[in-house]
Amino acid sequence: MTTVTKKGQITIPKPFRDKLHIKEGDSVIFEVKDDLLVLKKKEKKSILDLSGIAKGRKVGVGNEREYTKKVISKKIAEEGLKEYYRFGKCELK
Repeated sequence: MTTVTKKGQITIPKPFRDKLHIKEGDSVIFEVKDDLLVLKKKEKKSILDLSGIAKGRKVGVGNEREYTKKVISKKIAEEGLKEYYRFGKCELK
């Protein structure tokens, strides 16, 4: 059991957070089904989810293709660093 604060916030008990792998900063979705409130963990989308979507297709040629590779590589690197810092591997300065 949990209590709603005056700001409308609740604390999700640890056993439920553990079961759904909910960590600080994660997003959750609330749904109403009849008289029940359902909480679901929102899955994160990653640039890595795009892997293979253009398999077998020519996705650009020459400069366009190189530019696209650089942009995607940069996004993957940025995302990797965010995860690296998020899990406390080193401190941001």
